[in-house]
Amino acid sequence: MINLDDYLSTPDELFNNNVQYWYFEFSKNKKPNIEKPFDVFVKALYEVYFFIQDNLNKPFACIEKINNVSKASGFNGFEKLFLADKILGILINHPEEETHVKVFIQLVDFRNDLSPYENDPKIQNPNWYFDFETIKTKFTTIKDPTEKHKFLVNLLLDYSAKAYEIDELEHQYYESMGFVHWIKTELLRCKYIQELEAHTTTPKAKPQLGEYSNSQLVLIFYYFFKYSGIEPRVNTDIAPIAKFLHLITGKEFSNTQSSDFYKKLSKAPNHISDKSLIGDLNHIKPLFQKVELNEIVKMIDNEIDQCRTAIKETKTGKR
Repeated sequence: MINLDDYLSTPDELFNNNVQYWYFEFSKNKKPNIEKPFDVFVKALYEVYFFIQDNLNKPFACIEKINNVSKASGFNGFEKLFLADKILGILINHPEEETHVKVFIQLVDFRNDLSPYENDPKIQNPNWYFDFETIKTKFTTIKDPTEKHKFLVNLLLDYSAKAYEIDELEHQYYESMGFVHWIKTELLRCKYIQELEAHTTTPKAKPQLGEYSNSQLVLIFYYFFKYSGIEPRVNTDIAPIAKFLHLITGKEFSNTQSSDFYKKLSKAPNHISDKSLIGDLNHIKPLFQKVELNEIVKMIDNEIDQCRTAIKETKTGKR
């Protein structure tokens, strides 16, 4: 006969409390339907639990320890499963949860291999608090990000509130299904979408195509294409660009080559004959400044300088 006090006075208070609870479970009418007496199980529990505490970075060695101890104790399959459940029941409430994650995950997988949760007769039709699949199905029907966020927060709060009422087997099931991990992941997704929508900066003004002259629209497209490595007349045909400008402005034309956009694209930017070039460049520059296309802003500033130089040279007869 073992001395129970030896197992209630270890340096690990969590283990001590669980042993005492387990003793009451064996002593009363809730005794599990197993053959081995309590002293055999508590000895096995002690050996496995403290081996785990000394080998937290060796999850597979911990699994092997359970197998070896179960064999040495003469446990049948159900008794080995019972031991695994009790070990998981202690670890799931361990105050140093983060250091036990690696072993815990492997133990859940090991326990599921012994008797898959979904095939376990104890949990085929459980009267449990949370139906994970139903919850996920309901979640997919919610479209509004704010409503999704509210649903998840309430679910997490409900789970936290019920934590002390949920037994270890139910805890293990939720853990193996990734229940809390799923909630937290979806919460992060909702937060990301909400922040993206809140911080996405878009021009507040309504579309302004009608506020720009044909010459200014041609210059806008010219510099954007040039910035992108496509220079009209140099390495791309201007006819499709002219057609596109007519399309988005709704301005009709009968022949591409004779259209106003085509004619302007064939010369833009025209330092000599376009008297309004500097004014047009100054007018379109704020568009690119708003969206921080600073390279295009520099290109426009250089163009303005070249235009002013050309005007001076024309006046002095140097051009």
